Amino acid sequence: MKVYISGPISGATAYRQSFKKAVEYLKHLGYDVVDPSIIDPPTKETIFESWDYYMREAIKLMMDCDRIYMLEGWEDSEGARLEQMIAIRLDMPCLYEVEDIERV
Repeated sequence: MKVYISGPISGATAYRQSFKKAVEYLKHLGYDVVDPSIIDPPTKETIFESWDYYMREAIKLMMDCDRIYMLEGWEDSEGARLEQMIAIRLDMPCLYEVEDIERV
């Protein structure tokens, strides 16, 4: 089962650490994990603004997943809110870090 991690990246200072911890945790649970925080940066040929580029690439990755894992603080991220809206609309199960009793 493939799970996509969603959470704040733009403007977040320690996002790589948050995503890395989630990757380790979800792999421990047996998931195949997709981490959008490691998307390669756009090239000079890319015509999109940086946020647009990353969201387009992230959504492509998300579409190959079975469910989505929302990191704490996702509500404050425009991109994560968009990803959650897409997941709900497409009936992808949404897991939430703050509700994840296995981490407690």
